[in-house]
Amino acid sequence: MARILLLVMSMFALSLGAGGAWAQLTVDAYRVEATVANQSEAERVAATKANLGEVITRVLGDSAALQHPLVRQAINDAPNYLAKFSYSSDKTIVLNYSPQAIQTLLQQAQLIAASASTAQGLTLYIVDVKDFSAFKQVQAYLKTVGVIRNANLVSVEKDVMQFSILLDGDEQLLKTTLAAGNKLQVVSDKPLSFRWQN
Repeated sequence: MARILLLVMSMFALSLGAGGAWAQLTVDAYRVEATVANQSEAERVAATKANLGEVITRVLGDSAALQHPLVRQAINDAPNYLAKFSYSSDKTIVLNYSPQAIQTLLQQAQLIAASASTAQGLTLYIVDVKDFSAFKQVQAYLKTVGVIRNANLVSVEKDVMQFSILLDGDEQLLKTTLAAGNKLQVVSDKPLSFRWQN
């Protein structure tokens, strides 16, 4: 009897241990490991574009969304949807896409319902905007950045544009996303300022 009880208790303990291990095997839908030829910017951008569709498919559970015009545009602008990236080896990149940016994209495309989450408002300065062409490029670029829900131009003074922006995420996520896009370089945190690199 004692042996049977010991056997039952052992099996129970094993099942608890297995359950704990199973719980740790959760998949991060926004994380992808991809093979790259090298660690160049071109390879990173290509990997980011090649894998954003997979992430969107995982999040929605349906690949039909990849035909939506806003989603196709987002895939072209995929670096704007990265929260961070790293390399686990010389030829393996780890891409962590921004859940907030992707959720915002899917809401804008009306593929998911808008959430009641509160967005964060910030003032953003873009400096070194030399001419009207750059002025238009900055405005167009900010519309492609996934974490920015809305960007309103407040003023233009010499080569500085001031925007009032609404974020899906926080200031750090915005800085990381903009740095990954290679169009803007951080100049200052207070006030939040970026240099336009055209």
